[in-house]
Amino acid sequence: EQIEKLNEADNVLKLNAELKKQNEKLKQDKLNAEQEAEATVSSVKREYEAKGRELDRRIGEAAKQSASLKSERQSISEDIEQRATAKYLDQKKELDRKFKAQTASYDSFLLGLLLYGVLTTVFTAVRSEAFVSDFKTFFMVIWQFIVNAFQLLLKGGQWASQLGDKIPQPVVATIVHYLLLIVFVGGIAIGVGFLIFLGASKVFEFYTEDYADTMSLAVFLISLAVSVYFAEPIR
Repeated sequence: EQIEKLNEADNVLKLNAELKKQNEKLKQDKLNAEQEAEATVSSVKREYEAKGRELDRRIGEAAKQSASLKSERQSISEDIEQRATAKYLDQKKELDRKFKAQTASYDSFLLGLLLYGVLTTVFTAVRSEAFVSDFKTFFMVIWQFIVNAFQLLLKGGQWASQLGDKIPQPVVATIVHYLLLIVFVGGIAIGVGFLIFLGASKVFEFYTEDYADTMSLAVFLISLAVSVYFAEPIR
C-alpha cells in the first residue's frame, strides 16, 4: 500500500513536471507568437510608412511636374501668341504696301486718263466755233451779272451814305458819307462772298463725301466730252 502511494506520488510529480513543461512551452510559444506578431506589425507599419513616404514623394513630384507643365504651357502659349501677332503684323504691312502700290498705280492711271481727256477736250473745244462762242457768252453773262450787281451795290451804298450828308459840318459829313459808303459796300460784299464760299464749301464737302467716285468722274468727263465734241450738231 505504501508502495502504491509512492507510485501515485511519483506519477503526480511526473504529471506536475510534465504540466510544468507544457506550461513553460505554452508560455514560450505565446511569447514567440507575440514577438512574431509584433515583428509582423512593425514590418507592416514600416512597409506602409515607406509606401506613405513614397506616395508623398510622388505627389510632390507630380505637383512639381504639374507646376512645371503649367509654366511651360503658359510660356508656349505666350510664344505662340507673340509669333501669331508678329506674323499678323508682317502680313498686314505687306498687304498695306501692296494696297498702297496698287492704289498709287490706279490713281496714276486715272490721272493720266483725266489729263488726256481734259487736254483732248480742251483742244477740241478750242477748234469748235460753237463751243468757243458759248464759252465767251457764258463768261460775258457772268461778267455782266457781276457788273450789274456791283452797280446795284454801289447805288445802295450811295443811298446809305446820304445819311451822312444831313450832318451840318461839311468835313464830318464828308467823312461819314464815305465811311457809310465803304461800310455798306464792303459789308455787303464780304457777306455775299462769305455766303458764296460757305455754299461752295458745303457743296464740295457733300460731293466729296457722297459722289466723289470713279463713276461720277467718268460721267462728268463723258458729259463734258459729248457737249464739246457734239456742240455744233446739238446746237
